[in-house]
Amino acid sequence: NVAHSFPTRRSSDLMAVDKRAVPGAVPLLRALRRGPGERSVLVPLYFVSGSPRELRPIIERKMTLDGVEFDGITFKDQWGLAKRGQLKAIKRQIAYKLTALLLYRAELPSGARWLMFGDDVESDAVIFALFGEICAGLRGERLDLRLADLGVVSGDRAQLLELASLVPVTVDPVVGIFIRLASGRAPAPVSDPRVVECSTFLDAAHALVQLGRLRPEDVELVARDLALHG
Repeated sequence: NVAHSFPTRRSSDLMAVDKRAVPGAVPLLRALRRGPGERSVLVPLYFVSGSPRELRPIIERKMTLDGVEFDGITFKDQWGLAKRGQLKAIKRQIAYKLTALLLYRAELPSGARWLMFGDDVESDAVIFALFGEICAGLRGERLDLRLADLGVVSGDRAQLLELASLVPVTVDPVVGIFIRLASGRAPAPVSDPRVVECSTFLDAAHALVQLGRLRPEDVELVARDLALHG
């Protein structure tokens, strides 16, 4: 089993609020859901969105119309944070995404392996790698120090430490981290061999074929979508 997590945001990502998917995203999602074998295996597909909860009907309807099946989408309670006067928390993503990923981790078998997809606008690669370390046993003071170094506030750190303590320790489940270069900045140096930086989702599709997670014919579908909508 390989679970896929796709963080999304309001502005620049997989499912944007203008109802337009990033070119290549839809056929890639369908192919990942299907799996690389001769028959569809319905590989689990989860999303973590920074969009407000109020957009859930719009985004879920768009995904349904595109034929993208999924197992879960987490949306940020932006309105709730605003009502509580926690305006800065609306922009904080590390604790929010880690919490969502760890909760999804509890839904899947301990042997599940994860392919993670994000972009370079925020700290997705760092978040994904840290998620893997937590699953592999990073706990307590060491985890607290790592979170503090990343700027996570004390209240969020305390909640993450408690949640991490409930996650069964396994091997690091993250087998691939795919980062779409959406910011326009030059790529940052990457030391983690699992990180694949992608200018388009076609780059990701080629890499996934090499990993045995996608069929070669699916690459053609992603390329065709890019040609039509890129």
